[in-house]
Amino acid sequence: MQAETINVRIMTALAQKIKETPMAPYTDLLDALTREQKQIVVMYITESMAEQSTKSNEEIIREKYKNLKVSPELKRLRGCIKLTEEDLKDERTQYIINR
Repeated sequence: MQAETINVRIMTALAQKIKETPMAPYTDLLDALTREQKQIVVMYITESMAEQSTKSNEEIIREKYKNLKVSPELKRLRGCIKLTEEDLKDERTQYIINR
């Protein structure tokens, strides 16, 4: 009779949240990777996060609303409307005013 080896993986609660992400179907694939392959995947994810964080808020907002059409009527009203503090803090309003 041979003793069976069972791999027990203890994951933190945060790591287990992967099941709530689009990566959930790939967890078995990730488990099958070698240590070196896992390091490559981790580096890819780390670098992709660094690239995202280099954008300024202004660039993110500009990109988000680049296809937003501002009507001629609204363009004509610039400077003629009274906005509340809450309106001025809204990113969409800021984008329209600065466009």
